[in-house]
Amino acid sequence: MVNEAKFLNTNFLHGSEIYFVMSKIEKEYPLHFHEFYEIELPIEGEGYEIINGVRHEIDYSTIFLFHPTDYHQIFATKPITMYNIAFTNSVIDEEIISNFLNYESGIVINLSENKLNQIKTTIKLIQEIFNSHRSNKEDILSHLLNALLLIIIGSRQTPEAIESSQSPIVSVLKYIHENYSSNPTLQELSDYCGYQRNYFCDYFKKKTGFTYKDYLSNIKINASKRLLKITNKSIKEIALECGFNSVNNFIRKFKIHANITPMQYRKLYLETKK
Repeated sequence: MVNEAKFLNTNFLHGSEIYFVMSKIEKEYPLHFHEFYEIELPIEGEGYEIINGVRHEIDYSTIFLFHPTDYHQIFATKPITMYNIAFTNSVIDEEIISNFLNYESGIVINLSENKLNQIKTTIKLIQEIFNSHRSNKEDILSHLLNALLLIIIGSRQTPEAIESSQSPIVSVLKYIHENYSSNPTLQELSDYCGYQRNYFCDYFKKKTGFTYKDYLSNIKINASKRLLKITNKSIKEIALECGFNSVNNFIRKFKIHANITPMQYRKLYLETKK
């Protein structure tokens, strides 16, 4: 990789958990990565995209699905127009998160005409709802996004995807997502992978772009956001269920992550549903 990848933080989401935009690349979109997930569906133009150092031609029957920390760069030989959907894992169903982790890095899927039509129809619905002023639009967007992801992930299961699902990082990420509330220790994860602790720390950071501590904290905060939205559980109950050792610790870390308190987050969400 010749150029340094630029980090795009969650400000790209403009404070939302799901963000839709139709973007146009005239010549080049610089090398970058981010801590959110992203879907790209090209609809016009010509060019190619470099994903984790591998070149992929832009094709109207190809959809790109990026994990956090995948780095990618777009080159347009003719101006490229594409749908972009950015989102955090707080809006993804647990089962779909597990399916996500069957793929170690960005997914590039060539679609059949039938699947492409299904995906375009769903994306256009997402665009319509995103641009609306409906009081329950976040709930609708979440359901539509999960439906879209099921179509995408089910569109192709390659031998490469099956093989990558057996890699140590994929296994350990699944383990973390399934056991985050019990706060697995570094030693526990190192033993799980069969690595020395110091080697595991370096390996995890290299593969994900995050320290284990930060990665675990993000999972717990995103899980708490989901509970704040879909349950009436108290802040204390949510803090304990998500693995925080105290309410004060939960509130402090939530505020660092979201810039508001958990109660303020719930209140804002409820107000959007009125």
